[in-house]
Amino acid sequence: MQLRKWMPTIIMVAILLLGGAYAYSQNFFQQDQTAPVEAKWITFTPANVQQIEVKSLSDDAKTTTTPSSITLENKQNQWQMRTPASYPTNAYAITDWLTTLQAATVHAIVENQPTDVAKYGIDTKQPTIVLTSTDGKQDRLYIGSKLPTDGYYYARLNEGAIIQLSQQTVTDLSATVFSFVDTTPFGWDDQYMTALSWTGQDQDNQWTLKHQANLEDPSQDRWTFNGHSISSEQASNLTDSIKNIPTDQLPQPASQLSSKSPVFTLKVTRKEGERTVTETYQGFQSPDNSAYIEVVDPAHQWAYRLPSESIKQVIQAAQAITSSSAHQ
Repeated sequence: MQLRKWMPTIIMVAILLLGGAYAYSQNFFQQDQTAPVEAKWITFTPANVQQIEVKSLSDDAKTTTTPSSITLENKQNQWQMRTPASYPTNAYAITDWLTTLQAATVHAIVENQPTDVAKYGIDTKQPTIVLTSTDGKQDRLYIGSKLPTDGYYYARLNEGAIIQLSQQTVTDLSATVFSFVDTTPFGWDDQYMTALSWTGQDQDNQWTLKHQANLEDPSQDRWTFNGHSISSEQASNLTDSIKNIPTDQLPQPASQLSSKSPVFTLKVTRKEGERTVTETYQGFQSPDNSAYIEVVDPAHQWAYRLPSESIKQVIQAAQAITSSSAHQ
């Protein structure tokens, strides 16, 4: 009789235990370990961007009252700078900047339908970034003040909500003119380069590097330095020592060079389809400042300030090959 009295309770407990075991097996009570995915701030296709306008942001992102602006235009798949000057651009830097913007995410929404955006440090007449696509669509992006707590800024897309944008994203998008400029005056592809000819001030500072490409097997390319065979590694070390020299300031119009003496001439011969093209770079130095050499591009449009020490390293690299060839 006693067992019959407790039978309903026993059955109920058994049902609850079985139900709980089934629920656990189906993950009903397990916490979702997946972190929430933050929404993209702006959706666009970098390849469809026709024009970029961006303010040159200061370190604290939004303190200048009349920030300088940069305008970049994609013309026939070539990025050109329109303002503040027609500086030569670095297409890779522009692509990286667009990729950073494309990856920017909304950390949190502060106000869905703001009526007073000024309190967030946003001026509706002064967008921080304007993207214009090939179909004429414009997106205007605003970066406002820092939040009271570190790590985030107020931001807005077009007429949308006020959101929180990470400080790291703001830092990555903070651009100056220098950010988008091609900082290396020398440029060619060794695959298509057939000859380099360097003429310095001294008789010992003259050399010619020649390249005979093997289109079927690039590892079988032939390189000679002043008529002596050298390895492809020696050749690439020399060419890289030239091509990888960056300037530390914006290039200046070549027409502004004055009272400077020539210190070297570099002629680059390369294949361009069926044509053979030779381009000439020239280095000049002011008698008042031996720390730098101004390199003028083949179009005689821009002059790049390079450290004299970097040119000395090129000369030393060539001398090392000369010495190596003499002992073969």
